[in-house]
Amino acid sequence: MGTFIGHISPGLAFLSFGLLYAVRYAWMVLNGCRDQYPAKNKTNRGFLKSLPAEGVMKLIYGFMAVMAEFFFPPGVQKLRFFSLSDPNFHFQNPNEWQHATMYGYFCMSGALDIVSQACLSTRCPLLEHAGTTAAFFVTTLLLKFHAHGKEAVEVQVHLLLLLTCAITCAIFIFEFWWPNQPKLWFTKAWLVLVQGTWLLHVAFILYKPPTGQYWNGEDPADLMFLTTFYCWHLAFNSGLMGALFWATYLVHRRVGGKLKNTGYQLAENGELEKLTLYDGDEEL
Repeated sequence: MGTFIGHISPGLAFLSFGLLYAVRYAWMVLNGCRDQYPAKNKTNRGFLKSLPAEGVMKLIYGFMAVMAEFFFPPGVQKLRFFSLSDPNFHFQNPNEWQHATMYGYFCMSGALDIVSQACLSTRCPLLEHAGTTAAFFVTTLLLKFHAHGKEAVEVQVHLLLLLTCAITCAIFIFEFWWPNQPKLWFTKAWLVLVQGTWLLHVAFILYKPPTGQYWNGEDPADLMFLTTFYCWHLAFNSGLMGALFWATYLVHRRVGGKLKNTGYQLAENGELEKLTLYDGDEEL
């Protein structure tokens, strides 16, 4: 939706995914985990307990966003490609169909996550990663051709969003060959956070500027400050990543050891010999 809420809602969605990635990867690194897609727990947890948070979020966000594109505000219906009364059959609602396609791919990615982690007996990391990569690739592709007929300010804010999404997509593609690189994990989380905060800011730039004065696409200063503000988002989200890692570290220090000690651990060599010796003595 080319509206204020149409930019706020995906901004909040990307922000929530970025926060999830940042905390998850920080916790994995602090635990010494270097496998981005760890194997499923062999214990029978049931379907609901096996549902991945990321997959459910993508499925719900994506489905609701698609419905909003076609049926919001209530009473509106934008599912038609063209009007039958138009003798030239000109296409209608191109923005809505592009947005719905983007959100639909994220919805599909969420469904693949759920199938891999909750339905299959063995987790399929390739299936999950391919779904997310496809979602970001399609978003990048559609953003490239999403600026037709728009003013200079809107073109530039979407160009900066396109740049961020394209780099994110490139990282996902690299991870097909190098999936277990924490540097790529955190870079990916940082870029998703940038997409979230930038979309939130764009909503106010385009539709509700705090000053009450809309940005002027013919003023070079306005266009220059767009890029300046975007650079501030890069710095802000870098600091946010650091703060999230620090907070995760503090939580890990308090409860990480307790959680880790709840599982079985291999005995040291000396302890193992003592245990086997005692067992032998008892049998004698």
